[in-house]
Amino acid sequence: MSKKSILFIICLVVTLTVVAIPAMAADDLKVAMILSGPINDDDFNSVGYNGLKKACEELGVEYAYIESVPDADAERIIREYVANGYGLIFAHSFSFGEAASKVAADFPEVIFMNAGTPPVENPNLGTYDNPDYQGAYLAGMLAAGISKSGSIGWVDGIASPNMVANFQSYRDGAEEMNPEIEVLHTFIGSWYDPPKAKEAAIAQVEKGADVLSSQGVGVIDAAIEKNVWAIGAMTDQNFMGPNVVLTSVMWDLYPCVKRVVQEVLDGTWTNTNRSYGIADGSVYFSDFHGLDSNIPAEVMEKVNQKYEDIKSGKFVVPHDTSDIE
Repeated sequence: MSKKSILFIICLVVTLTVVAIPAMAADDLKVAMILSGPINDDDFNSVGYNGLKKACEELGVEYAYIESVPDADAERIIREYVANGYGLIFAHSFSFGEAASKVAADFPEVIFMNAGTPPVENPNLGTYDNPDYQGAYLAGMLAAGISKSGSIGWVDGIASPNMVANFQSYRDGAEEMNPEIEVLHTFIGSWYDPPKAKEAAIAQVEKGADVLSSQGVGVIDAAIEKNVWAIGAMTDQNFMGPNVVLTSVMWDLYPCVKRVVQEVLDGTWTNTNRSYGIADGSVYFSDFHGLDSNIPAEVMEKVNQKYEDIKSGKFVVPHDTSDIE
């Protein structure tokens, strides 16, 4: 094969994987987001909704959302938004990838964004993730540093790649602080099942865990009942348990949503993955609400130094999505 033929094939592939979208006025774009849980969960869905609302209002773009969408209904609802003229649709769940891929293939003129990695690559389907695995590393250090029992816990929803990476980082951070630490973990098989999450967390406490990483609604209730520490996720969850929620690993989706909407308006959008972490100011610890007095000074010093190292790029948190042993 000649060099000219090879170049033609490369150009063809590039052409097939790039969507040419014209710039448009804010009045001509409508943005929608479908969410797997309620927008008041103070967790993953609150983060999605808050980012959508703030970004679209700031840019003067019309937006809509629908909450608590089961996986089985995701494709139908995405298609309904397309039919109603929405030009940018966020499928805000790691389990909506297949639905987003199917609809994107049928409507190449519409831009889609999926949280996580969809099963099929489409030129009009971009992705975004929450690199809170960076924050999870710090949370693991903090949990191990304050644990008196030598055992800490992690309760999550579904073992998606993102959540697996989070747990791996939590465990790695904990082991950096204390190589002998025991790290318990449970995936309950649902993104939103507070009773089941609480039950799993209580089981971990009964096995010895005295610090819990709350990756789902219900875990903090268990921490209150059992009087152990909890580290929240996504939003500042201290109000759920003012005496037990030490801090929370925050995730601010607003910078990502605003950038995507602006790119669509400017006609510069591409189907790449967006990842906004510690260096971008999107992942960080919430306020400690005075509970940092319970953290040994040397532990806090190590955690703060690691945060600065991650922010500067001196330390890169491994993004490990391999099977959990």
